[in-house]
Amino acid sequence: MDLETLQTFLLISKNNSFTKTAEEMFCTQAAVSMRIQRLEKYLDCSLFSRKSKKAELTKDGHLFLPYAQQISNTFINAKEHLLQAKLMEQSEIFITSSSTPGTYILPNIMFLFRQKYPFITVVNNVQYTKNVINSVLNKNCSLGIISQPYFSDTQDILCEPMLEDPLVIVVNNEHPWARKKRIFINEIKNEIFLISNPNTSLISYLEKVGNFKFVSKNICVVGSVEAIKQSIYDNLGVSVISESAVKQELRLGLLSKVEIIDDIKLMRHVYYIKRKNEQLSLSTELFLKFAKELIISKNKELVK
Repeated sequence: MDLETLQTFLLISKNNSFTKTAEEMFCTQAAVSMRIQRLEKYLDCSLFSRKSKKAELTKDGHLFLPYAQQISNTFINAKEHLLQAKLMEQSEIFITSSSTPGTYILPNIMFLFRQKYPFITVVNNVQYTKNVINSVLNKNCSLGIISQPYFSDTQDILCEPMLEDPLVIVVNNEHPWARKKRIFINEIKNEIFLISNPNTSLISYLEKVGNFKFVSKNICVVGSVEAIKQSIYDNLGVSVISESAVKQELRLGLLSKVEIIDDIKLMRHVYYIKRKNEQLSLSTELFLKFAKELIISKNKELVK
């Protein structure tokens, strides 16, 4: 008898279904049935009635249920305590991130992670994407979070997407587009276009999806996303920004969002990067797993 078998029994007793349990455990119904048969053989009794379509507990099944729950909880608690003991030895995590995820996405994840694991401190160093990549390559940091994909001939870096990052066109409230509400994507090339740094991949991305070329004299580098927003406040130009970076300003009506007439969805991804052959520390691996699961759960809530 093992923990997986016990958890299978508990899930069937909750679902009253072998089929649904198999789906939730990502295995075949035959595998679920085999686990229960082994458990019944071990206990020398029948745990579920097979007379109806529902998998209902027998008298012996009801008697065994609280013991199964207690055993399962004991295993889970023991595993959690052992994990915490190991994590206490690795109580500080150092990660590095580019401006958008580091400033507008990671802080909330870090806060929630600290709520669950108060003995682990996450230190996040926010810098330009190029510096994040170099920091990981040079082994100054084991985990990096960036908002543009990493393309290079080197085989040393693993780059995997974490979440979608919607982009929005943002203008001053007095800009003609604020009243117009909708534009064709190629109209951007005629405006002063604000970017955070000269190495951003945003320009090439917009030119590719919009099938146009920016006028180089219209591109203005201002240094950071916050500087872009301040420049838009001052009506110095327009920009395309991560929605996460400007959601508060849009909600308060401080800036205006402009929709696109073209059948285009402006979207980039947030990626995590690490050295391919390096094993992350247990606490860093836990943080990455926590971040992924949090993102998945939030996406499910949005779908609902």
